[in-house]
Amino acid sequence: MAKLRLLVTVKVAKETTLRPGAVIEVKDPEDEQAASLVARGFARWVKAGEEIEEDGLPLDRIIAAIGQLDPANAKHFKAGKPELKALGDVLGVEVTADRRDKAWAALQG
Repeated sequence: MAKLRLLVTVKVAKETTLRPGAVIEVKDPEDEQAASLVARGFARWVKAGEEIEEDGLPLDRIIAAIGQLDPANAKHFKAGKPELKALGDVLGVEVTADRRDKAWAALQG
């Protein structure tokens, strides 16, 4: 069993869309569809021992999204922290307060 992290939005069925950062299990590492996603840069293999975030969204993606927000905009920042809705709008997925706080702390150094 291998794991694949998506780097782009992938529509897998009429009503099912997987967002960037999603981690999916692949039964066979030789699977042609999985290999094709990796070869085209749409996904990457998760390395053994690599931490998989509980919501599948890497902190570096949240940090990059924070960089797209305007600190002077009250809809983007409140009480000195990025707003969850604004982050979700940029990323296309919901971000938990815990994940936002970890990314914010990493960004603050």
